[in-house]
Amino acid sequence: MDYYVAIKEKCMGFLEEKETRTIWEWAMECMDLEGLPMHCPQHHFLFPAVLLTACAREDGQSEEKLSKMLNEAEKRAKKVLGGFCGYYGNCGAGVGVGIFLSVYTETSPLSDKSWQWVNEATGRSLIHIASVEGPRCCKRNGFLAFEEAVEIIQERLGIELKKPEKITCHYFSDNKECKKEKCPYYPGK
Repeated sequence: MDYYVAIKEKCMGFLEEKETRTIWEWAMECMDLEGLPMHCPQHHFLFPAVLLTACAREDGQSEEKLSKMLNEAEKRAKKVLGGFCGYYGNCGAGVGVGIFLSVYTETSPLSDKSWQWVNEATGRSLIHIASVEGPRCCKRNGFLAFEEAVEIIQERLGIELKKPEKITCHYFSDNKECKKEKCPYYPGK
């Protein structure tokens, strides 16, 4: 299965949903795609794709506009290699927040104010991810990145994304490196 295509298809469906769900629910629906590995670089696209969809929905963006943004985010996310968190000190979920914001605000290396926002968003997301020690967990790190992204999106874009009262991971049994009770999303915590 081409997970990039499947994630984009899910996001286009999310744009048209009648019910209101959180970005965590959307992300978990994408992470539940049959065969998607526990840890893989497709997560580096999944998180910015969901954020782009949520903001496009709140802003009333067209399907065409979202499709273009998702394609650009995919192109950028594919350059964030697997293992980036440990080998480069730059978790793909945190970088994904930067990808999201740079695509959404059409930021380039020559942009003024939004250049600052994009770098700040990535940095803040990485600091929040680093608040929990390793080893890697694409699910946990994405959830942590989303927590910071919701704040950044409110501050910089004035878009309010709902946060669930409690975020619970249901992937722990598939993760041989799960931190269990040391993870903020472990069931029963």
